[in-house]
Amino acid sequence: MKTKFTFSMLLLSFATVFQFASAATATFNVTVPNDGGTDGHHQTNSCRIVGNFNKWDAVNAIQCTKVDNTHYTVTLDESTFADQTVTLATLSYKYVCGPDFAYVMKGDAPGYAELGNLSYSGTSPQVDVVLAWASVWKDVVPIPGYFTIDIYTPKTVTECYMTGNFNGWLTPGTVAKVDSTDTKMTYVPAQSDANGNYFTIKIYTSNAYALAFQFTTGKSWIYQQNQGNNSYPDVSLTSALFDAVGDPTANPPVAPQITFKRIYPGASGLKTITLTDTVPANTTTAYVMGSLNGGANTDFIAGTNNNDGTFTFSILGVDIFNYNYYNTANASTIEVKADNSAAAGRVADAQIQTVFKDRVAAWVSTGVKTIEANLYKIYTNNKSIVVEGVQSSVEVLSLDGRRIQTEKLNGIFTSKTLNNGIYIIRVDGATRKVFVN
Repeated sequence: MKTKFTFSMLLLSFATVFQFASAATATFNVTVPNDGGTDGHHQTNSCRIVGNFNKWDAVNAIQCTKVDNTHYTVTLDESTFADQTVTLATLSYKYVCGPDFAYVMKGDAPGYAELGNLSYSGTSPQVDVVLAWASVWKDVVPIPGYFTIDIYTPKTVTECYMTGNFNGWLTPGTVAKVDSTDTKMTYVPAQSDANGNYFTIKIYTSNAYALAFQFTTGKSWIYQQNQGNNSYPDVSLTSALFDAVGDPTANPPVAPQITFKRIYPGASGLKTITLTDTVPANTTTAYVMGSLNGGANTDFIAGTNNNDGTFTFSILGVDIFNYNYYNTANASTIEVKADNSAAAGRVADAQIQTVFKDRVAAWVSTGVKTIEANLYKIYTNNKSIVVEGVQSSVEVLSLDGRRIQTEKLNGIFTSKTLNNGIYIIRVDGATRKVFVN
């Protein structure tokens, strides 16, 4: 009897181990676009999976196995995860079609919007669908070289910048020599006309087939194109000229196909705006600070006390200003709602108006709780914000107060892929600004 019991227990142990091992793996079946066109968003030569399980390392994303032209599959095993704190239950991931987030999955046209991270449903196989890519990886022998990229823009565009994986996606307007180029394109008057302006830039890329890039009309991502990334077209590399949109060399030029989220008005188009702020009783000083034209934050700007319960501020050189008010020249004295909760960010769009009237409900009474560095580790990785040491919840907000992502968890939080810019991260009720670049 004792022998039978031991043997039965051994079989049960084996079964338990087998069930545990099975529970630690999951298969992911993904449908990908492959319509045979040449638009640079709906072709698939490769499919890979990247996520918190491999610390969002797109270069070493896990290669999926090709089933046919529109289907790939991959099996993930918890025991092989680079981050052993991640399990299938906490898995967060995306698909890329190349070894960079320049090739990340996107929403379909128009706009090719950024998508949030995917999560494992708990049932294997997981079935996913990719509608479009930011740009398409050409899985061929790399072709390095210098290439000229031209664009014919609407006439209202007075400046043009280009950035991409060839320079590490530098913030537009960055002056940083990378193989004899920076992000600013050169205006070519001889090829511009009454209908549009012509810009050109010469860049170096280690692989023309893997090139991905975007245009902006100003020194910030708020001026970027509406469409997804541009990439090298599926044509012969014998020509070193990209006609990035339309055909600027035609007579008359073909209208551009790229549109922009916002067009920078140029230095001559910047304006002075006036902010009049009604403040809480007994306020003796008031300041404003924010992001000017999509760039870094301004210094604290003191307001003029009108001695009638209002302060007036004049801000120079404005196209768009994202801001908040402060009781003193200290970020901890930021304005709040009447219930002492965080106030939304404010926006002054000088292309619409130049005079703004605001009201501060209250100044923070007990101090907005700031994130303690010894409790949390906060950093960016591949355009995501990572927070280690979360106890209950995390919120990611834009500088103007728009909620981008909310998650309840205990452990490590990784945000979805973000555009370059300044974000407010709220962890367990405490806040801090984080710059993503």
